[in-house]
Amino acid sequence: MMWVLTSMTTLVLLVITVMIVDLGKVPSMARPAVTRAAALSVRGGAADAESSRPRRPAPSPPGSASASPSPSDSAPGVQVTDASSGLSYLLLSSPWRPGCPGVLDTAMFSWSAGESAIAGPAFVAGSTTDWYGDACSGPLQQEFQYSSPADLEPTATTLADALDLAYYSGLPHYLTVEDSSATQVSGHQAWMVTFLITYPDAAGEGLAWTSEAGVVVVVDRGVGRAPAVFYASVPSNLGIGDVATLVSSLRLSSG
Repeated sequence: MMWVLTSMTTLVLLVITVMIVDLGKVPSMARPAVTRAAALSVRGGAADAESSRPRRPAPSPPGSASASPSPSDSAPGVQVTDASSGLSYLLLSSPWRPGCPGVLDTAMFSWSAGESAIAGPAFVAGSTTDWYGDACSGPLQQEFQYSSPADLEPTATTLADALDLAYYSGLPHYLTVEDSSATQVSGHQAWMVTFLITYPDAAGEGLAWTSEAGVVVVVDRGVGRAPAVFYASVPSNLGIGDVATLVSSLRLSSG
């Protein structure tokens, strides 16, 4: 009996040893890799229909959307004049037309003059509408604190952040501030922030543009007067060079 028990014990230990060796050959379960898409930063979450620029997945247009056309030829002598802010600037040639798009007026932003051009169809918050290139102006809203030219830089920076959230949050994007610097408009102290919006999945979204150049300019108008604000944003298929053309045409009346 002792011989039988010893033999059975040896056999069991041999089987266990073989199983352990076989298990050691099975590859371990690896964690799934973190994809780059998981790191994509989208500001805020989708804004409501009034405060968001729209977007819509649509068939991609023929040709490359990433190629930026040259700046459009400006109509000489034709100006947008904003009596409320005192600003004036060039009215770009067709397809640009006078008027800041009403969809840009929100509880935080109200524009008293401007111009715009349709970049293409877009969809956000369940509805289809037009996505605009635009240049708009108006006095600084009371929601943004301002007391002296020392506030020009923080005010312009805050405006750029607020515009990003209000107008672009419905579409996955990157915002890169390209420049933030002091400037002058008709001899008045001002601060300018230029930025670039890029859309990492423009082709998948069916957009006719891959990027959008933008600018915010805040101009001091003196004691007791709200600063003037100029905002422009131009998708690449309309010609992002138009932003520089608009900025170089900015004037502030002395009245």
